[in-house]
Amino acid sequence: MVRSLTASTLYDELQERLDLQWIVGSGKGKNRSVSDHDLTARPSLAGYLNLIHPNKVQVLGEEELNHLNSLDATQRVETLTATLENDLLAVVIGDDLEAPEDLVKLSSAADVPVLVSDLPSWELVNLLQYYISKSLARSTSLHGVFMEVFTIGVLITGDSGCGKSELALELLNRGHRLIADDAPEFTQITPEIIDGTCPEALQDCLEVRGLGVLNVRRMFGDAAIKLNKYLRLIINLEVPKAGRVEMSDRLHGNTSEVPVLDLSIPSITLPVLAGRNLAIIVEAAVRDFMLKMKGYDAAHAFVERHSRILHRTSGKWES
Repeated sequence: MVRSLTASTLYDELQERLDLQWIVGSGKGKNRSVSDHDLTARPSLAGYLNLIHPNKVQVLGEEELNHLNSLDATQRVETLTATLENDLLAVVIGDDLEAPEDLVKLSSAADVPVLVSDLPSWELVNLLQYYISKSLARSTSLHGVFMEVFTIGVLITGDSGCGKSELALELLNRGHRLIADDAPEFTQITPEIIDGTCPEALQDCLEVRGLGVLNVRRMFGDAAIKLNKYLRLIINLEVPKAGRVEMSDRLHGNTSEVPVLDLSIPSITLPVLAGRNLAIIVEAAVRDFMLKMKGYDAAHAFVERHSRILHRTSGKWES
């Protein structure tokens, strides 16, 4: 599905944050859009005036307007006309400057939105690039419960009825935080980072079989809810067939990697058995994952220790 962003949506979302004022642009101008296909194009999404590789949002600051003022009348009109001929989303003027009359006139004729802001132009460029990139970034929805456990974003997955919500409820009782239940949304905000959020319709809610929908914020307080978190670890709950657990590697556990938006996310599969305290096991799994992030691997250290012991023992036998 193609993701797009219109000029009117950009204005509505950033009007307060960027102190924007809509000067020119009505009708079709408000519906000018940029799509996720533009993320792969050579021009950047937002930047300073550029006629060779035009930006989708052309930002004009004090230096750009001074450059326009240095041109003679013919060159100025040609430059402004060339700027507005491209498939722009909008022109944004920063540094608390007024929109030049000829720019307003030409933009009105071309139906290109012109916005002005009191913020410095460099700040506008940074914020616009971040907002547009995030709005058009690749995203997906996964089935599971997304939580913050010891500051780590953990997605709890598994078949329906395996106890995901009950585990989430126990983790909430132990002081951890809920981000989203059932259908968290994940967006790739950088080449190596996936950010997870909760759909508006599911905000603050957790469904537990037999109890129905619970409002976590009302039950546990505001501190029990986290708006977003980077996805770092997936914990998959698996109900063993015939009640038997098959462990291929008892030293390293049942670990693997799961592709999410073409990124490989570490995954741990935990068997669901009667009498196991999964909340404690999940906490232990997250703590061990944090140690691995710092460079310590318990299994590797265990193997090295035994290698040293065997080496010393074999030395005694040889002597």
